[in-house]
Amino acid sequence: PPRSTLFPYTTLFRSLTFVNNDFPPHNLLIVKPGTADEVATLAILLANDGFKKQWRPDTPKILWGSTMIDYEQKSVISFTAPAPGDYPYVCTFPGHALLMRGMMHVLPKGGAKKK
Repeated sequence: PPRSTLFPYTTLFRSLTFVNNDFPPHNLLIVKPGTADEVATLAILLANDGFKKQWRPDTPKILWGSTMIDYEQKSVISFTAPAPGDYPYVCTFPGHALLMRGMMHVLPKGGAKKK
């Protein structure tokens, strides 16, 4: 996925299309700020239940996300834009979270990012 996605806060309903162009399965979870590493660790702790749970731990730290999708599959994630801020996204398949992550930037009305 791209490393950075910008959404103006005035566009409340959003939809992301996540396409897996890689051979291993992947998911994309948008999480609360500052929780990407914790969510990735919780996914690893699913152990034998990981595949059954789509490597998606039961935690309120996950805001929105996809299931695991295979090569050339896609998933549409629909959500209402949160308050302006930076929201991490991460793939929680074990070992992927180190590199497969990015940041969704939700901009305030007017589109200017605060410095």
